Amino acid sequence: MHRSLFCLRALFSVSLLCASAVASFAAPFVGGKPAPDPQLTPLGGPVAPLGQPNRSPALQRPVVKSSAATKPPASSASDEPAPFYPGVTYSDASEKSAVAGQPAPALGPAPYDLGLIKRLQIGGQTLPNAPLRVGNLDVLAPFVDQIGALGASVSKVDPRNIPGSLNAPGENQYFQINRPTRSPIIFTVGKSSAWMDGNEQPLRAAPLVIDRQIFLPIFSIAPLIGAAARLDNSGTLILTPTIQSVELFPIKDTVAVTIQASAPIASRDVQIQTVKAGPNSSPKVYLDFPGFSMGFDAGNSTIERMVAPGAGDVLRARVGMPSKFPDITRIVLDLKRPLQGMPQTVPDPTIFAFVVAPPGRVAAALPPQIFTDPAPTDQGNPTLTPPQPADKAMGEPATNRGFAPSLRGMTIVVDAGHGGHDTGAQGRASNEKSHTLDIARRLRSSLQARGANVLMTRDSDNFITLQGRVDFANSRRADLFVSVHINASPNPGSGGTETFYYTAISQSLAREVQKELLKATGRLNRGIEQRRFFVVRYTAMPSVLTETAFITNSKEEALLRDPNYRERVARGIAQGVANYVAIYGRPGLRG
Repeated sequence: MHRSLFCLRALFSVSLLCASAVASFAAPFVGGKPAPDPQLTPLGGPVAPLGQPNRSPALQRPVVKSSAATKPPASSASDEPAPFYPGVTYSDASEKSAVAGQPAPALGPAPYDLGLIKRLQIGGQTLPNAPLRVGNLDVLAPFVDQIGALGASVSKVDPRNIPGSLNAPGENQYFQINRPTRSPIIFTVGKSSAWMDGNEQPLRAAPLVIDRQIFLPIFSIAPLIGAAARLDNSGTLILTPTIQSVELFPIKDTVAVTIQASAPIASRDVQIQTVKAGPNSSPKVYLDFPGFSMGFDAGNSTIERMVAPGAGDVLRARVGMPSKFPDITRIVLDLKRPLQGMPQTVPDPTIFAFVVAPPGRVAAALPPQIFTDPAPTDQGNPTLTPPQPADKAMGEPATNRGFAPSLRGMTIVVDAGHGGHDTGAQGRASNEKSHTLDIARRLRSSLQARGANVLMTRDSDNFITLQGRVDFANSRRADLFVSVHINASPNPGSGGTETFYYTAISQSLAREVQKELLKATGRLNRGIEQRRFFVVRYTAMPSVLTETAFITNSKEEALLRDPNYRERVARGIAQGVANYVAIYGRPGLRG
């Protein structure tokens, strides 16, 4: 296996090397060795000024854009500070405007004197002989083989991810860094920018190929993959994965805690300690994560901060680092009364789930997963889920019959996207707002048949602001929130189904809904993805946003215009909701 991996890396590097030789920023090669380059000096030498701007035409990626807006119109009430809601990730005591995992648009100076960096350490492994180079405002190093310790991987680019034409020439000059549960980042050899989530992201320095090795710009890439990069007193630049978020959800007399990291967490390594109340302090639960640094949009800071407001019997969640070099990140749960904790099993290895409950009450562990995650197709080979035999009367997948867990007593908000003057995406013969309303009404009927109390954000062709939709769900203390949308793309060949979420506790709901939508429709599987869409970001309960088909795809628009197909979509979503409740229990606001 190691030999074959070596051959694969060599072949990959050779292809990149050919592209690097003609890249506008690549180091020139003479006789197989890099010639002196004023923008690339050995580590310890002077830091070269920022290079000449790239004068090549801007690359246009055929971005698949969801028709759901990420923020409300300027006239909406969302310009006011957002209130604290359980289930929303916080940094310090307030929401920050920067996108988690992305550096600010203004890159600013290098975080350290680059001449002080002598060696590299990644995930606890020191690389004493790794060649380091200074380029522009960054340090470059060949750490493709070690990047897995940070929860990422490097691979040859999927041609469909290349900016510009789907069959762009010279694709060997591209490569991609794959991130867990998120879309890949696309890099170009010799270019000081990357494509991330459909946007061009500036880099401090361009990746290069030198002596058949890919040199990656450390301070550019680390924040993109959620890693911390800090320099110790010995001159070792240490890269570690980070804890990204902590979320608290009250469920009856317990509180579910989900901790999201940038890399897989080994549950056996997490150290949990219960601390009794003192004369001037409340009881606490400590959770220590060895090998992880702080994230939370904190840059490389190690200063203690609050990361989640209270929920139920938990007053707040705080984070700090009791140990640095080696790093240990500690999550502190300040409690109203003594509670016991129990880790939970979840399918995502980058999430650590934990339940706190009163003493004497054993928190029931989540049952093992009874499904296999569908593989997203926008990062690998396309996979089609074949349609299931349909019920003649209603078009429901046969696999759904006979499994209808009761939703009695639950309040579920169904949100039909767009409406009124906001038509949403436009097809050749129909528009999004009409399809979403019809599917939402059918979904209401299917959920009501299972006993749920269903509330609609709109039940007619009227316009509701994004803030209005969020306020509607939060003020009614709903248990779940489902927003129905139809996708669109400039590429008429784009198609398939995908489901979006924001909070970690919503990921399992998204996974179940996506799984059942695929069964119900047989469309291309585009997977689930975390996005900052307003309605799933600010609702205070598990929330998902579905994009059930592409109205800009003539075949899928024809399906959307078929009432039987819309019924199958609605029943697929309802079955996904039922699966989620059967596996994870009944969520909701009880605090």
